[in-house]
Amino acid sequence: MKLTRKPQNVDEIVNFFNKLGDSYRIHHGTYSTVIETENGKVKFAGTKFNNRVFIAAKMVTKDVLASERGPLIMQTTWPRSNFQNKENLQPFRAKKILNIDISGAYASCLKVNELITDKTFSYLQKLKKDERLPAVGMLARTFTVFTYECGELTDVEVQRSATAQVFFYLIAEINNVMQAVEYELGKYFYFYWVDGIFFSYDTPGHIVKAVEAILADRGYKFKYESVENFSLKRSRDIYTINMIKNGENKTYKFTDSQIGRDITHILTERANQYKVN
Repeated sequence: MKLTRKPQNVDEIVNFFNKLGDSYRIHHGTYSTVIETENGKVKFAGTKFNNRVFIAAKMVTKDVLASERGPLIMQTTWPRSNFQNKENLQPFRAKKILNIDISGAYASCLKVNELITDKTFSYLQKLKKDERLPAVGMLARTFTVFTYECGELTDVEVQRSATAQVFFYLIAEINNVMQAVEYELGKYFYFYWVDGIFFSYDTPGHIVKAVEAILADRGYKFKYESVENFSLKRSRDIYTINMIKNGENKTYKFTDSQIGRDITHILTERANQYKVN
């Protein structure tokens, strides 16, 4: 049986099985939800990808496992932070600001770090922009398994792909590049979001050239995006950013990253005191 993947549809089926006192399992992931019973499966159809996305994902996984660095990366836990704002960033408006985006950031990161072959990289580059990220993101494919016995929830288990840490490594690597660019920009930096960095339109040319050199030296291609009618507002700890980017209205919302850094500092200090005592 296949149903549309909507919360109310899943909830109705779960309630139905529970009233019957059935035993079953729910496998719930980013793109699919499946209920397994003794009599068969109930599948909830969600996002549909072209077969080329799954082909690319298999190529990436195969290359990563066959690479020299992939298995080593899989043994380490990597941070997943992918945005940061200028310390004490205040609300402002600007007719124009500068924005540099890394082209195909995660695919490029795989290639730069010798985790995939030229053939796989070329295949990824042929995918549409909204297909490339899922293809690479399947490295970290995650399912939550809910086990019901006689209509009662008895276990919840998160099952994550063995290659998940490789995807988190890509996040950490791109974040590292963004931090290097942030440092170079200094007071002209505003914020970065995943693979795009935003900074003052008045940034001196020699600093912009230095930023471009950082990206080029690390093996990343990049492009400038047109950003106009930029406005940044703050409500408590939440920033809301509106802009026209490449002719389209865009909105970003994020929590002041300085708060997280301050908390990290406090917890680290407490941990250090604990070790001393």
